[in-house]
Amino acid sequence: MRRRSVRRHVPAAGLAIASVTGPGSTDILLAASTETAAAAETTATVAGADWLSLISLLLAPVSIGLLVWWWRYRRSAPDRIRGTPWRLAAGPSLVFFAVGLIGGGIAVGLTPAAWLAADDSPLRETAVAGWIATLGSLLLCTPAIPIWRRTPRQLDATPPATVGKGILIGTLGLLVALPLIETGAIVGQYVQQLFSETTPELVAHAILEALVRADRDGWWWLIAANAILGAPVIEELLYRGFLQQGFRIVGVAVTPAILVTSAIFTLMHFPVLPQESVVAAMSALFLLSITLGAIRERTGRLAPCMIAHGLFNAFNLGLAVAFT
Repeated sequence: MRRRSVRRHVPAAGLAIASVTGPGSTDILLAASTETAAAAETTATVAGADWLSLISLLLAPVSIGLLVWWWRYRRSAPDRIRGTPWRLAAGPSLVFFAVGLIGGGIAVGLTPAAWLAADDSPLRETAVAGWIATLGSLLLCTPAIPIWRRTPRQLDATPPATVGKGILIGTLGLLVALPLIETGAIVGQYVQQLFSETTPELVAHAILEALVRADRDGWWWLIAANAILGAPVIEELLYRGFLQQGFRIVGVAVTPAILVTSAIFTLMHFPVLPQESVVAAMSALFLLSITLGAIRERTGRLAPCMIAHGLFNAFNLGLAVAFT
């Protein structure tokens, strides 16, 4: 993508199909991250990104007010969060987190080279490797199912919300948090620009750039589907499930468990984030992870987190396509 310079800051929450790699591996597990930008090709693009930033800044105080109200309400509610309904012990949870994290790289490494050949489309290799990584990680996590079934429920656990209520809480929680996530990206970009001369681009990740500029063929839709469906499932299982609940099951309080998990989630993306927008990207990732962690604790379920994560990715992929 060509580098462009403009006189003003134009942040936008663009979806990057980021590579979360296992130790010593260059194979990818598709995940979502937020990037910011300081460039756009057309006046319409600049105006669109400016409006997005302005709306986010205006709505951020409203989001903060809603969160403060919710926090006070939850503190006085009779059904406050007690223990987690997570059944796996901390040891198995952390083991499955590690296995799932590197499982995608192992699966892709065992894939025949002919399956990854980009003969008919430049997107074929990314699409096939992405889905193999996602399915490979999920497959290696399936032994957790019989362990889960054999483990009795915790007697002091907070009962999970109903499926419908959980999905509603997850969707509304994401909508409330979106202005704060975008504002975090804006602040992060200004901080990075203050201490460096780098100029973030609207599309800074190679895979996202390929999605934005490539034809909408079948491989394009497979990559998009993995970002919206596959990545949220495996990431929420690993981070909000095995990791966060592994902390909670040994007695770590809700807030520290969410913050530590979010820090790990953010740092795991660092190697694949574009350096010209790394502070903005990590700021947004950290806030997104806190949101998803809070949804998990409030609902006691992973499905609302997966849905909220998928909606976030779909929203940002749409913005990336619209703004380029």
